[in-house]
Amino acid sequence: MASTYEMNIQSIIKVHPEKPEQAIISRAAQTLNNGGLVVAPTETRYGLLAKIDNRVAVEKLFEIKGRSIDKPSAIFVEDISRLKQFADVSAIAQILAESFLPGPLTLVLKSNSYFGPYFTKNQMTGFRISSSPVIAAIVAITGPISATSANLSGQIEPNDISGIYDQLGGRVELYLDAGTLNNPSSTVVQVINDDIKILREGAINSQAIMKAIGL
Repeated sequence: MASTYEMNIQSIIKVHPEKPEQAIISRAAQTLNNGGLVVAPTETRYGLLAKIDNRVAVEKLFEIKGRSIDKPSAIFVEDISRLKQFADVSAIAQILAESFLPGPLTLVLKSNSYFGPYFTKNQMTGFRISSSPVIAAIVAITGPISATSANLSGQIEPNDISGIYDQLGGRVELYLDAGTLNNPSSTVVQVINDDIKILREGAINSQAIMKAIGL
């Protein structure tokens, strides 16, 4: 008997991770703009995407993941210019952004905009600028989207679409399959003025972070 994954293959599309097909990017962007959820490859693992300005979609994302509202999602933005619109980018944050973005770095900064409790806690929001051509192309069309892992909270983070589908199933409207992704998670760094704190060491080690800012 065919698996649930095989039976729902129509919602799963192969995408080239480095040269994504424009028709596929357009479909993903349309799905997000229509309030749907999309699983797509980032430069680390797969991400579960929703438009941050669509409250229904964001609530659905948190419900599907079983993620507590006390654990906000980070946000993918287009570039450093957009980051500066949304957050207080200090001199140190600017150095880190120029050194490691686009790439596997999440900068937790004081937000100039309130994105709601799903993305902001204690006036702080996590921001990413993805080096994944797939994510970059989608965000260029849709604007800011959620940057959260494609898995159920508290469970393993699968490295392929089959494993993700086993967890999230047909509740996600579209899956973009770029094969197996085994890259380390992003490094998460909080910057408040001149104070820096590494909240999670991932793809970028702490030595590289400190070297970039001259410490």
